[in-house]
Amino acid sequence: MAETNAAPLNVSVAMYTDAGKERADNLDAIGNHVPDDPLVLGRLGQLFVLADASPDLERGDLASQYAVSTILSSYYEQAEGAPAERLARAIAEANNVIFAEAIESGLELGTAVLSAVVRGNELIIGSVGDCPAFLIRDGAPRRLTPEPPAAVLAVEQPARLLGVSHSARVDIISGRVRSGDCVVLCSASLTRSVTPEEIAQTVGEQAGQQAAEALVTLANERDGGDDVSVIVLQLSSDLLLAQLPPIPDPMQAWGLPRRARRTRAVEASAEQEEQDKRLLQAQEALWTAWQTIRGNTLLAVVSMVVALGLFGAFILALAGLGREDEARPTPIPPADLTVTADIATRAAAQAIAQATADAALAATQAEIARLTLTPPTPVPTSGPQMESGLWFRVLEGDPIPAYNAPSASARRLTDLEPGSTYRVSAVNREAQAGPWYQVVDNLGQEVRWVSGPSLHARIVVVDDAGNPLPPEQQPLDVPPPDAARRATPTPSPRPPSISPTVTGAGTPQTPAPATSAVTPTSTSRPNISYGVESWEVGKMVIMRADLNLCRIPDVNACDIGRASAGEMGTIVEGPVPSGEHWWWEVEFQDGRAGWIAQVLLGTP
Repeated sequence: MAETNAAPLNVSVAMYTDAGKERADNLDAIGNHVPDDPLVLGRLGQLFVLADASPDLERGDLASQYAVSTILSSYYEQAEGAPAERLARAIAEANNVIFAEAIESGLELGTAVLSAVVRGNELIIGSVGDCPAFLIRDGAPRRLTPEPPAAVLAVEQPARLLGVSHSARVDIISGRVRSGDCVVLCSASLTRSVTPEEIAQTVGEQAGQQAAEALVTLANERDGGDDVSVIVLQLSSDLLLAQLPPIPDPMQAWGLPRRARRTRAVEASAEQEEQDKRLLQAQEALWTAWQTIRGNTLLAVVSMVVALGLFGAFILALAGLGREDEARPTPIPPADLTVTADIATRAAAQAIAQATADAALAATQAEIARLTLTPPTPVPTSGPQMESGLWFRVLEGDPIPAYNAPSASARRLTDLEPGSTYRVSAVNREAQAGPWYQVVDNLGQEVRWVSGPSLHARIVVVDDAGNPLPPEQQPLDVPPPDAARRATPTPSPRPPSISPTVTGAGTPQTPAPATSAVTPTSTSRPNISYGVESWEVGKMVIMRADLNLCRIPDVNACDIGRASAGEMGTIVEGPVPSGEHWWWEVEFQDGRAGWIAQVLLGTP
């Protein structure tokens, strides 16, 4: 029979980290937190975090420390949410902290991170990067975290680190564990020299702290070129708590005798009837004796005194019946009371934790869930989960409706055409039937809104050169529910199609439709041979060469000052397409500001 209410598990933790034989400083960081409040412990469990920084980036130790401290604090400080959601949001917040520090300091920061929550008999793993987590059960190891392909490890690994961009892909894995299981969290450097089978054998033969140190020592003996970190979690049943009922009886918890009320009531009723019967028999006997001796005055007086004495003794004896076998409270020493009360509190907390865990598992109906998180909205909504600055190409199929506002009842604009590339310039997640994305075409000529559900399975995210990003870097694409599709308002009529005509000079002109009384003005479509950067206002840029600042985005209006190669400034406006270039307005610390072509700018 399957176990439906497993006993809560104790967690024995051992942690060890070492810089290795060739490094002077340790770039890894490890930490854990066990709440003092038993109710918090029962509701949120214990949290363990390991960060493995990349040695190719600057100040990896700083990134690792930020990751561990932020995740540990954010997980418990959140106002609401199930443990899996809290863990995902905590990792996303750590990504924000590291990314912001990298921009402010000008350093390249990034780290892989691996975290685990143990609550009751539930295990939740959250990871970014290639740090592995293993479940050792019955001596056999099983990897819990995804294993990136070799090509990803060699070429694209920096893109899978926490803090290298404004968003991070977080893998969330959850499932049940049982007594005797062992969970091992480690940096990727351990598995480069120690096999999973050797890890399982070590933790099976040695105690927790000895096993952690032995694994690190073995990795250093075989390689030693990188820092190594290990967290070993050994799970066992709490036999004392398992013997207690899920919700303890207050009387029993404090050591007082429990009364079987219904049984005692029946017994008391029978005893009362027996007492009444005996009393009636005594009264009848006394009445008969009185009739016999009432003719003799002296005998009557003596007999009455004796009878009254016997009757009084008899009544007292009857009153004492039924009490002799009643249990009396046994005095309990204060120390025993304290221990018993602590056991009762822990049992109640564990009962609450188990009920919460069962409800959460019944709601999800899944053991493995992968989320693409883009702070500050980590919970995915319908359609592809995109943010401002991403480029995407529309796949083959029907044109995608576009509007002048984030609403399906707004005025229709030009549809998104298959094969065309667009940039997300704004996101609205609050509008109905959303999220809604404000997009601009590759030439920056028309701005329009499209709904996220309408983009489901219809787009692919591309880089600045127009090449599709690898599958692991594509945003999560959530199918819209049927109810949301039925609730989507009927689109407003599409305006008449307008096709440009070419004059003798080769300039595209747009004639007015026959139904319109207004003649559109001619527009010139700029011819830009390169893609626009996904920079935003506030982005720091560096001058690639000595250049002149321009009053407007025009190469013929660059006469308001100079900027030197290597000088840094901040973007205050853009991008604007003009002529053959994308233009950005840049402001410097001394107050100088002007428009600069994108090809003359770089990132520090």
